[in-house]
Amino acid sequence: MAVEDFAGGNQLKRALIVHGGCDEGFLPQKEMELRTQGVNVAFEIGLEVLKGSDSALDAVESVIAKLEDDPHFDAGISGSFANMIGEIEMDASIMDSNEAAGAVIRIKNFAHPISVARKVLEEIPHLMLSGKGAELFARLMGFRETSPNEQYANTDDREIEKLPEDYREFVRKYSKLLAEQRTFSTVGAVAIDSKGHIVAGTSTGGIAHAFPGRVGDTPIIGAGTFASRSAGASATGLGEGILRVGVTRKLVELVEGGQAVQEACDRVVEICSERGFQCGVIALDAEGNAGLSHNGFFMPTMYSRFD
Repeated sequence: MAVEDFAGGNQLKRALIVHGGCDEGFLPQKEMELRTQGVNVAFEIGLEVLKGSDSALDAVESVIAKLEDDPHFDAGISGSFANMIGEIEMDASIMDSNEAAGAVIRIKNFAHPISVARKVLEEIPHLMLSGKGAELFARLMGFRETSPNEQYANTDDREIEKLPEDYREFVRKYSKLLAEQRTFSTVGAVAIDSKGHIVAGTSTGGIAHAFPGRVGDTPIIGAGTFASRSAGASATGLGEGILRVGVTRKLVELVEGGQAVQEACDRVVEICSERGFQCGVIALDAEGNAGLSHNGFFMPTMYSRFD
């Protein structure tokens, strides 16, 4: 959807915007079509939830959970990239405009990390849980743990030594591998309901062949996800860069400072381009106006605003 389609307005409206990650254009045409279709399906589900429950929190969770089930996105047990030892480690975060937030870091064996993140927001006085602690919490909350044969990790053709004898040589090869990353199909959504609650959420399986335990921007509040009473935002791209810039918090602060949401999106992506890394963002302001910007080639996105 072109940026000019994001109309402004003074009346408070409900709105939803969804992204399916940012890539640099080497994807086959069929894969781009499937990702566009996947975003459209999840968006329609979220739209119905938002219309029915009038809950931005419900809408964002439902959208992202649907995308976590789609093997064409880097999220959930169906599409996440495997790390260098073949494991699926997932991150997710969700935040609302009252500054309540929840995140899970490097969680394994649960189909919907975004739903576990929501439970962190609602049920425990912490913002983030990681690894085995996140998994223990998920079990306590009644989430079903998946078996290995239910998980289908994404792989690619590149190889890297798993247990090299020369650590420095390993680091050199690993750094080169990360520099070659071009696919970032992390998923995210932002919604606003008629009560004015803004909710942003993001979910990912990380990057291909990541060092076990690597944490990107997605579960970090203010990097991959942020919301305030002025705006909410979700980011995708190179996590290390997004973390350094604090992309979503910076975006929201620009809106709080008086910039239009589209201008704020353009500015943070410009900063990322100046620093030489890939990034895409979506955002909504308090009136339901949307912004979308990225410096890649392909970023499937859907947006709607309604009474």
